[in-house]
Amino acid sequence: MNNSNIVKQATKSARRAVLLAIIGAAVVITALILEHSIFSRLQVARTAQMVELHQNIGKINRTRERLNNAANMAAVTGDASWDDEYEAELPKIQRALDRVAELADPRMTVQLDTRTRISGRKIIEVDKQIFEKVAQGNLTEAQALLSHPTYQFHQQNFSVGTERFMADVATDAEAWSKQFETRERVALAMLAPLSLIAAFALWRHLNASLARSEGVHLAAEAKIRRLAMNDMLTGLSNRMSLRESLHSAMARAAQANTKVAVLMIDLDRFKPVNDRYGHLVGDLVLKEVAKRLIKAVRNGELCGRFGGDEFVAVVEYSGDDQIPRRIGARVVEALSAPMALQGLTVEIGASVGMAVFPGDATAEDDLIGKADIALYKAKSSGRGTVQWFNASMDTDIKMRLELEAELGSAIKNREIVPYYQPIVDLASGRIASFEVLSRWHHPARGTIQPSEFIPLAEKCGLIDELMLSVLQRACLDVRALPPELTIAINIAPGQIQDARLAHRILAVLSRTHFAPVRLEVEITESALISDIEAAKSVIDSLKSLGIKVALDDFGTGYSSLSYLSDLPFDKIKIDRSFIKTVHDRRESVKIVSAIVGLGRSLGALTVAEGIETARDEEVIRALSCSLAQGYYYSKPVPATDLPSLVRRFDGPVRRAVAAISGGYY
Repeated sequence: MNNSNIVKQATKSARRAVLLAIIGAAVVITALILEHSIFSRLQVARTAQMVELHQNIGKINRTRERLNNAANMAAVTGDASWDDEYEAELPKIQRALDRVAELADPRMTVQLDTRTRISGRKIIEVDKQIFEKVAQGNLTEAQALLSHPTYQFHQQNFSVGTERFMADVATDAEAWSKQFETRERVALAMLAPLSLIAAFALWRHLNASLARSEGVHLAAEAKIRRLAMNDMLTGLSNRMSLRESLHSAMARAAQANTKVAVLMIDLDRFKPVNDRYGHLVGDLVLKEVAKRLIKAVRNGELCGRFGGDEFVAVVEYSGDDQIPRRIGARVVEALSAPMALQGLTVEIGASVGMAVFPGDATAEDDLIGKADIALYKAKSSGRGTVQWFNASMDTDIKMRLELEAELGSAIKNREIVPYYQPIVDLASGRIASFEVLSRWHHPARGTIQPSEFIPLAEKCGLIDELMLSVLQRACLDVRALPPELTIAINIAPGQIQDARLAHRILAVLSRTHFAPVRLEVEITESALISDIEAAKSVIDSLKSLGIKVALDDFGTGYSSLSYLSDLPFDKIKIDRSFIKTVHDRRESVKIVSAIVGLGRSLGALTVAEGIETARDEEVIRALSCSLAQGYYYSKPVPATDLPSLVRRFDGPVRRAVAAISGGYY
């Protein structure tokens, strides 16, 4: 039953009550009792209708998220089977939309069609194109469709449309209740002149009835508003409520000459947890995040879920800018602690970006946008940090967004090419292998270092495509060199959790006719933290193909010896920070010596990184290190320099290579 029908029925019932009151006080009293009963039932029905409407809107949003996840996963992994899950979920969203249309007022339904159904159809059209591209093997085009501004606009429009629809429904319900309450009071006023005794009795009864009805109305209104303004999963404020509250907070701050800080909070490593354990565990993580967030901020501070795995805290304060900084640090600490959920121990983390009214912005949208820019900086700076917005970030973000937009075509056009740095066998003085590094030869900006574009590739979901492209080029470059020379390529943290990684690498080796035993994969310690069991499975798959696995930057990350006994590493690379201080700190000498001994006991070779001088080489040779790498031997060189570089190290003559300044990768 829609709103207009409910109002019509209530109006008709009120008129009937007035007519019966004219006939006689007894009849009037009986009619009023009947009227109150009808109103109560209508109010209960109205509340149930609002709850069911809200549940269906929630079902629409959750289904939309699962559909979006399926399209994302298909575009990133190239797995066309995600289309099956997509097709299974698609009818659910249509059924929920149809049910909402049945329950809502026609005027509201037209608004829902305008705001949501059109965008929904556009999203489905693009999703179908994405699956077609995936089926054709065109992952770059599929990912381009996924990140297209129009697609993102319709995703945003769909989400905002459902939220506004629910808020409009709540407002309409409130207006209906007030209208009906007014009609009952008018009916009471009309009966008074007819009979003092009957009127008095009627007044008492109706006044009590209205009081009870008002209580029902207020409870129903509060429930509907709570559902419309709060996130259903976490119970925190939703996006619309956050904006209203932020607007009010900024108005108070302007009047009192105080400040308002917006903390944008994004979860780190949440997607791997969601992908590996499913949405049920993902939802439990989000609920736990909400609980910890409330405890981390000060009493009375506003917390909300902005969407997905992004949260917001609004901090009102005066004077000391360290107040929001400390709150941001507490949030990072609280969300980085392990979570015990249904027998699982899950570790995520958080990055925080902050902007402050009035110093950074004076409008809520600008303030949120600048906090989001600071959050982007926090995530690109290594995550797990708190960043305060500053004006230079605007320029940095624009440059990063430009590079991000160009990255896909750069990979496709082979503008990102492998460079090679030799790893030298200290016993023979010959080159044992080459570490494959990446350089982007940008047509306008020149050579771009990997520290700038590798994080972008991870963020955009292009890291697999980039790694495989560079690997294929490296296999072709090195294939003609002596067969004992191997290559080592770095794997990003997210890739070592991918069960299909070994298959993708094997496909490249097969296409290039490059022997798996000539390839080595380097993994950092930090890549093992989120899920060591998943990493072990991938490492075992690589080893079964004959590919060697090295642990890179040992001693700077997780630094737990337990996983070394479980994971069959062929090499352990000693981080350059220890080599840099080995001449000045006895502790560094002890650490390097201990790592060499550990490698020997595990049957793994040890590689000293960052060798820049003959003195560096002399120390690590004395400590019985197996292999060495650094600018003392050679800077990273393009493929055209490989033959001459190999000849230079071929023979007993000792090299005299000057150290060359520059960065490492």
